[in-house]
Amino acid sequence: MMHDVGSVAAAVRSGQVSGVEVVQAALDRIVADPTLTAFVALDPPRALAAASALDARISAGEDPGPLAGVPIGVKDLEDAEGYVTSFGDPAHRNDPPALADSVEVACLVAAGAIVVGKTNTPAYGFHAETDNLVHGATLNPWARHRTAGGSSGGSAAAVAAGLVPMCTGSDGGGSIRIPSAVCGLSGFKTTHGVVPVGDEGYGAWGPFSARGPMARTFMEIARGLDAVKGWCDRDLLSVEIAGSFVAAASEPSVEGLRVVWSPTLGWANPDAAIVQACEAALETLESHGATVVETTDRVFDERPIFAWIGRAARGSWRTATAAGGPETFAERFLPAAVVTANYGAGIDDVDAVLEAEAGAHRAGVALARLFERCDALVTPAMATLPPRHREPSPYGPGWAADFTLPFNLTRSPASVTPVGFVTDEEGSELPIAMQIVMPRGRDLALMTASAAVESMLGFVARTAPPAN
Repeated sequence: MMHDVGSVAAAVRSGQVSGVEVVQAALDRIVADPTLTAFVALDPPRALAAASALDARISAGEDPGPLAGVPIGVKDLEDAEGYVTSFGDPAHRNDPPALADSVEVACLVAAGAIVVGKTNTPAYGFHAETDNLVHGATLNPWARHRTAGGSSGGSAAAVAAGLVPMCTGSDGGGSIRIPSAVCGLSGFKTTHGVVPVGDEGYGAWGPFSARGPMARTFMEIARGLDAVKGWCDRDLLSVEIAGSFVAAASEPSVEGLRVVWSPTLGWANPDAAIVQACEAALETLESHGATVVETTDRVFDERPIFAWIGRAARGSWRTATAAGGPETFAERFLPAAVVTANYGAGIDDVDAVLEAEAGAHRAGVALARLFERCDALVTPAMATLPPRHREPSPYGPGWAADFTLPFNLTRSPASVTPVGFVTDEEGSELPIAMQIVMPRGRDLALMTASAAVESMLGFVARTAPPAN
């Protein structure tokens, strides 16, 4: 059975296969790999009923939508009708099921996608390892002794393991890009507001966070983005992007692209193997018409985390304490989540917001200066390999976000795609990735360039080994 978004939708639309068959096959794959812990909630009767209704519409001659019959998972930080949103917090384990879909999920469902379940996340997305005290740890399909990254690690693992072709994700400091990178997928964070939010609750990290679909390739992501992008009256930050992501991905090119390559952003210390793989990929870009200039200068005048952390930590504190006081944290959260929440305890709300806004402005100006002389900034996606489960990374907490977090502060569109593999001490091959960043609003240009890089390198075609 086909697994990519376009092939599934085309087969269902044409009647080659029914939506019920596609959804049942996805459910069977999920159940057959229970230790991966990519999915944390399933509702087979609901999913099969939705697929049957879609099949009936097709039989009646109705247009089922561009994502017809595509089974999807929904990250457990956003609502899907009929499912509990646990946020990875035991305090919400027994909440009533959501009465409606999130804005993003509603758009995907309207386009014909079928929700089959919820995917795992660290508590409230507070850290980059997908593990919590409700559902446990999501394993990395490439090396099951290591994390799948986070906070959209359940979604990334589900796609990388071939359980479903698409899931939802969100990215407040790298949470789409980090797990995509360490699970061997391409990943795309839009300019903030391109994918509207507009749900009843306001996320812990506010305007730093963006939502979007996750899939294996940029073309598949583009199909999802075309379904969810656009203006939304309920989202004060929503923006319109004129044009189609699918059209942009259909014309991959880096011809004439001016690239600045920053292997460190001026402060990071990535593994040599990651830098070498990125530089080899950049040589390929040059052979296809791009020009690449390396910089060792600091891209930003100050490390963006200093402006980001106060707002994010204070939001985390407020979110965590809404469901119980700090005396409950040890019962509800793993240590990394406790640290994130507690960091915000002594920060003033107003100071956090004002410093974040000022810091975002300073970072945006610095990045704009860079983009006056280039079209794209390229960096490693990760500094090092993902850590083993419940072990701190030898690199430190910046292993994941040193390269991704700055572009949440600036709200810039950014993509990641695999550029090679390295073998760890246990003999497991793990994917490594490169990040491409463009100015705000240049999402379609980023999709065009990203799709070209993905196609040139071809590493995304490699799939994770089957479960033992």
